[in-house]
Amino acid sequence: MTSKSKAYLFLVMACFFWGATPLCGRILKDSLSPMLITGARFSLVSIILFTFLYLKGGLKSVKVSLHDFKLLFVMGALGIFLHNSLLFEGLKYTTASNAALIESIGPAVTSVCAFLFIGERLSKFGWIGIIISLFGAMFIVCKGSLTVITQFEFNIGEILVVICEILWSVYVVISYRLSPNINALSVTAYTALVGALLCFVFGALCNSLIVYKIELIDVVSFLVLSLFAGIVAFASWNYAISRVGASKGGIFVYLIPLFGAVLGFAVLGETLIKEEIIGALFVIAGMIISVRAKLTNKGGANVSM
Repeated sequence: MTSKSKAYLFLVMACFFWGATPLCGRILKDSLSPMLITGARFSLVSIILFTFLYLKGGLKSVKVSLHDFKLLFVMGALGIFLHNSLLFEGLKYTTASNAALIESIGPAVTSVCAFLFIGERLSKFGWIGIIISLFGAMFIVCKGSLTVITQFEFNIGEILVVICEILWSVYVVISYRLSPNINALSVTAYTALVGALLCFVFGALCNSLIVYKIELIDVVSFLVLSLFAGIVAFASWNYAISRVGASKGGIFVYLIPLFGAVLGFAVLGETLIKEEIIGALFVIAGMIISVRAKLTNKGGANVSM
């Protein structure tokens, strides 16, 4: 196997594990509260990453500047604590397949946030792509019915997933302000730690750290979320991007909603109605147009953990 073939295989594997996130959340919804899922998951992620960083380079590799720490704290609060807690809460009310399809608006929302907050420019076709993606997401949420909009009969779970993607997009845009010398593992370790601590603090204050039941399938789902989607996928993605480049590698992000929908169908027996499929096609088509039309690309495609 050539070096590039190996890199592409790692990209597919990373997208597969990220696509499994809604599935695992859907399985865990009846076993652990959303804040406990998020807090436990990212505690494990941060412990593993900080241990790796320390063993690799000692305290020097763990330290960050005060400027970066302030940004990392905000990123952890928005992208880890709120994003994941609301995602797992939303999965109580909507299917894993639906959540995966809605999450695919992430790149389009990130482009809008980058335009609003850091002045990143888009071409005319870039904006057309964003509008198409957002239309597709609205079509999924509304099931193609204007009545849902006029009578405000939205599924609360799907609304929460949309909010999650907005929070993640802000997380990504804030990351552009970090010092150029900070490495990706440190960013993930610190934001995971902040997110986990906030989950435990607010969860304790709100009495929201609850275990309903623990079965083997719950343990497997948690390990997939923490070790595979949280660490293996992250490491695989960064290794592959370093080999093939952000532009080529970023195209693989389109596989994430596909894997999510397929896993929801294959494992949980979920079904997709035609309106959801039509909406998904709009989202993915718009995403392809907007990403290809970007005039500035600061790091390629960004994906949720």
